[in-house]
Amino acid sequence: MAKVRMLTTMAGSPDGIQVLDYQAGQKYDLPERLAVIFLREGWAEEDKELAPPETKDARTLKAEAKAAARQKK
Repeated sequence: MAKVRMLTTMAGSPDGIQVLDYQAGQKYDLPERLAVIFLREGWAEEDKELAPPETKDARTLKAEAKAAARQKK
């Protein structure tokens, strides 16, 4: 799934069966194939706000802290 914000109101089919209206200014979580068309045609833009924040596990954080400590020496 891809997160987009519509720039233009357009109709599209998320599943190849039903056709839905996607309203300008609204944010949607779309199937990749539909999002690619909307993005390529300039009818939508990627919605960074809906994207989950990057998370790091404890092992990654510990490794980064060690690397930073080594660089200070």
